[in-house]
Amino acid sequence: MKINKLLMGAVISAGVFSGGIASATDLNFWSWRQEDIKAYEEIIAAFEETHPDIHVTYTAHEATNYNTILTTALAGGAGPDIIHTRSYGSLEQVAAAGYLEPLNDQVDLSTLSADELLGTTLRADGKVYAVPFASQTVLLYVNKDLFDANKVAIPTTWNEFIAASEALKAAGVTPLANGSAAGWTMEIMSGAFMPNFYGKEFFGDVTSGKTDFEDARFVEALEKFSVVKDYMPDGFEGVDYATMQQLFIAGQAAMFVGGSWELPGFTKAGINFDIMPVPSAAGSGMVATFLDGGYGVNAASENKEAALEFIRFTATQPFAQMLTDKLGNVAAVDGAVSSDPMLKKVAGFHNNATPYIMLVAFRFDTPTGSTLLQNGLQELFTGKKTAAEVAKDISDGIKAAE
Repeated sequence: MKINKLLMGAVISAGVFSGGIASATDLNFWSWRQEDIKAYEEIIAAFEETHPDIHVTYTAHEATNYNTILTTALAGGAGPDIIHTRSYGSLEQVAAAGYLEPLNDQVDLSTLSADELLGTTLRADGKVYAVPFASQTVLLYVNKDLFDANKVAIPTTWNEFIAASEALKAAGVTPLANGSAAGWTMEIMSGAFMPNFYGKEFFGDVTSGKTDFEDARFVEALEKFSVVKDYMPDGFEGVDYATMQQLFIAGQAAMFVGGSWELPGFTKAGINFDIMPVPSAAGSGMVATFLDGGYGVNAASENKEAALEFIRFTATQPFAQMLTDKLGNVAAVDGAVSSDPMLKKVAGFHNNATPYIMLVAFRFDTPTGSTLLQNGLQELFTGKKTAAEVAKDISDGIKAAE
């Protein structure tokens, strides 16, 4: 009952922003996170204990179609009361169309950092339209049993990574589970490898206009990254996300590049794994980080005050603690402490981090930087284009979209 007591205090505190709920209210909460249904139902149940006059129904849609499903409903004057938003450019598309309620004067956002709020802020008016929910980190997962069984040392430098991959391949083990069938998984993989070659300063240089994506640092990073195709599964061009996961879970691949959101699933699967940044030439590498999304209110909701009450709850420490404990995420709200040693490691990696570049800075216009990068990486890995050609396409596409 400890969390419920904390929750009660947080909700009472949050009540200073509320005019009160007059009668029983049913709220619909839409998300794309199908894997989190059970956890969200438990979190919602805790909220409803202190808000018996509010009932929240969580509906998780298929992830890749979520934005289309959501915007179609909103454009028709419908949609849910509570919206699980994505961040940065995806958030901006929904907020700029007037579908989200601004939160600045209605929710206490003091527990969130400026960097996190940037992901749920509309650039045009500077207002916050969703409460950030979690930080994600791009990592390298390693199956320790496979490394041990094949007497291969877990790499600590880039050269050791190449040597380990060669040794695993020679032993008949697929070094890297990742495939390229889904463009977004290629972008994730690039977020693990490429920052170690283009460096920490590149993000600031390219976002300030000091350079562009034809910069030699970015071209070299593409070239270095393309080497890993030799260590991906046979027929990697047809390997999708679910297959990647299964290759790693089944012990058929020794490494997997993915986000910190994979931690609960891999832990539940019983894999003896560890996590690390992709090693750099100098040793421990950088990780790429981003805000995963937020919680907003449909501006056209007929139950806006009740929906805002739930959103106020998402900005509290008790909610953040439940999110950390039940979802295995690094919560955006300050004050949550994880007992999970893997999540603690993730937090430590943030001492040497860079923004996940295309999502954070170049997913606002069309074509997005992510689309350009994903298409370019697929062409690079299949030999259709060189690194320099891919870099030029990205640079030209972003300039044309501005």
